[in-house]
Amino acid sequence: MSVPAFCKYGVKKPGYHCLGHDCPFAGHAPAPNEIAYSHENGEVGHDSWIGFGGDMAPEPYHEQLVTELKDTWQQVCKEKVEEAYEAYMALSHVKEKLTPS
Repeated sequence: MSVPAFCKYGVKKPGYHCLGHDCPFAGHAPAPNEIAYSHENGEVGHDSWIGFGGDMAPEPYHEQLVTELKDTWQQVCKEKVEEAYEAYMALSHVKEKLTPS
């Protein structure tokens, strides 16, 4: 099988372009309950994401509590995304730079 024309990085170096073209070389894994920052190509670095699990889960495991904690995690993540946007806008002064003097 030859490398598809849309391939940006070569085989075994996938990106979102692979998924968009249903590439036979690409695969993906679901990422439930995760928050991440992706770079300009839409890829997430190894140090740019965190997901619910590990030390965030209760011991002993309790299904109802895990469901409640995942809801809390979702709320915190959404608040942090909004907080990050507001902090960026305040630090960058983008609106001031775009407004004619």
